[in-house]
Amino acid sequence: MSWPWSQLGLPGPSELSEVRHAYAEKLKTTHPEEDPEGFQRLHSAYQLASRMARQQKRRPEPMPQPERPARPEPSRPPEEEFNYEELLRDGGEQPRLRREEDGEQDFNFEELLQDGDGPSRPPRGPEEERDFDFERLFAEGEAERAEERRRRGEARRRAQAQARAYARERQKAQEWTRQRERWQRQEQQNVYDRERRDQFSQEEARWQNTETILHTLEMLHNARAPLGEWEKFFASPLFQQNKDSLDLIFGLEDFVSSKPMPREVRLALFLAYGFDKGPSRPELRPLYQMLLPDWRAENHEKIHERKLAILGVILGLVGPFILGPLLDMGFISAFFVSLGVVWIAWVIRKVVRTGSMEKRARGGKVSKKDELRAMLGFGLAVVMVLVLGWMRSNPGRGLRDLLPTRDPREQTCRYIREDFGVEVASLYNMNDNYATERYGNVFYLKDTPNRQFLAGPDGERDIKNGRPGYTTNLPEMLLLWELRDFAKDHKMEPVDSLDRGEVRQEAGGVHLDQGLEQWETTGTFLITLPIDGGEDIIRDLGELLDRLKEEKWYKSLATRCTLVLCSQEMEEGRVVMIRTQPGLTVYSTAQCLGLYEETFAHECCAQILKELELDRDFMGEGEERYTLTNEGKAKIQGLDCYKLFGLDGDGEVAMEYYVYPKLRNIYCLPGNFWETGNTEDQLGFYRLLYWGDRGTFNLFYPWLRVG
Repeated sequence: MSWPWSQLGLPGPSELSEVRHAYAEKLKTTHPEEDPEGFQRLHSAYQLASRMARQQKRRPEPMPQPERPARPEPSRPPEEEFNYEELLRDGGEQPRLRREEDGEQDFNFEELLQDGDGPSRPPRGPEEERDFDFERLFAEGEAERAEERRRRGEARRRAQAQARAYARERQKAQEWTRQRERWQRQEQQNVYDRERRDQFSQEEARWQNTETILHTLEMLHNARAPLGEWEKFFASPLFQQNKDSLDLIFGLEDFVSSKPMPREVRLALFLAYGFDKGPSRPELRPLYQMLLPDWRAENHEKIHERKLAILGVILGLVGPFILGPLLDMGFISAFFVSLGVVWIAWVIRKVVRTGSMEKRARGGKVSKKDELRAMLGFGLAVVMVLVLGWMRSNPGRGLRDLLPTRDPREQTCRYIREDFGVEVASLYNMNDNYATERYGNVFYLKDTPNRQFLAGPDGERDIKNGRPGYTTNLPEMLLLWELRDFAKDHKMEPVDSLDRGEVRQEAGGVHLDQGLEQWETTGTFLITLPIDGGEDIIRDLGELLDRLKEEKWYKSLATRCTLVLCSQEMEEGRVVMIRTQPGLTVYSTAQCLGLYEETFAHECCAQILKELELDRDFMGEGEERYTLTNEGKAKIQGLDCYKLFGLDGDGEVAMEYYVYPKLRNIYCLPGNFWETGNTEDQLGFYRLLYWGDRGTFNLFYPWLRVG
């Protein structure tokens, strides 16, 4: 396929209409601004193909030459008879010979040889004139060349403009690159300057801190400060943050080697650097070698004290068997009592011997009997002080409480009376009817026998380390009884104790299954609030909790109790407003009132709408669930109702809900109810809704009119 036709997508030489059609199709994909070179090639191909198509059309088609039979031998044609009389007539028409056999046409040569004055030529046909109209052809070619030149000029100008734009953009990019490099160099220089300044500041601060530490050590040494001040300074952030500084380490070496520091202070410095595990850095080894002898001497004394402690333990084990009545307290209690006696005796002995040594140093004489009498006197005084102190701290206790008891339940009652100030007794020991395994750990309040709780011995009693010697749920039960009295006084639903082992939580609420004995509780208490009008309950509850804070048992609740303010039981659980731990956090009345007034009622109303299956197009039996939103309060038919919007999947208001809990009225309005000119007078009772065994609701729906 030759060039102009391949450019146009033609198989070969074609007619002018096909060339134009192909050119028009190619122009759809070859735009002069997007591809000026391709457009130029296409246009040149179109001009050449058009010109060749016109020339082909003007060229006459060759006539098919008929096959001539073989010419016979020339023979003389028969002579034609002429009328010579006619030929000789004046003005007669000259005869013409017919050459029909050869197919030749006779010509009037005289007319052909005539000048322009002679008769005119026969008119040419339109096709013949078009084929030989060279002026028009030249004009068309010139116009096409002029158009081509114009297009080339426009393409060239656009290319030049684009090149200039590219040059400007390139220049801007180069300027921006140079500017950015300048900024980067400046930023690097600024960072370097900041690092140098910071390094200088750190060096200066380190020198100042080193001087401050050494000066403080000098002042403590000159003032002969007690060991506690030295330990406090060694544990201070100033010393701990700078103790690895080489300048401070060298200064401490000079200070320790030149100052007669007490051994306790040297040991405190030894431990401040963690030398008990060895020096962590080679630079610390000289200081470690200076303080190591004091550490070894201290360990030697500890070993001696440990041996004395082992001896005391042995005496404590032997003591209960020597003092037989102690065994009535139990072996563990008797062991600690005898061990305490041994320790007191050892302290008294040390005090007496120290005093005797001082007296002998002053030149006095002290006999062994005097030392023994002094030890006995000191021991008796210590015992009297302990007894009087115990009786002063426990004014309600008698001498009977000093006597040991073999019944662990009685001992538990004593511990509870000491810790909570409440008189309790064991239900197991009450009478033979309760002397069963079921009531083995059940106790009760002496003034209210029907209020029962659980308790039982649990190891040895050690108040300082948080071991009371028993376990009980009395604080939780006391709080539960207070809350139940509170609910009864306010005519509320009874306070429930949530059974954590049987909790079912759904839709943001909680279900509970009660299977607890009257003396059992899990520590999670549910207070049921009304949907509307519960502000006074929240305030009175805050006053109750503030009053209970002063009780001894209330402080031991810690994290074991949780107070849940929630709605009544619904089909899918309860709506929880707030959870608080009375023994750990402070009950905020203002916070609870804010939540109650802003969100609680709307959440309850939304849950009711969901359970009644009104959160959809219930009139048209639609299945799409609406998203319910809190819209505050609004008046409907003179009632202050809680307003909620039901949003469809596109976020448009599909339904408006107005809930009045006191009368259990629900007003449902279509989303465009007010826009279409409807009024609340059209609202009327629609039907009665049954909410399981929790009562009924009155559903109101408007009679709509066409807007």
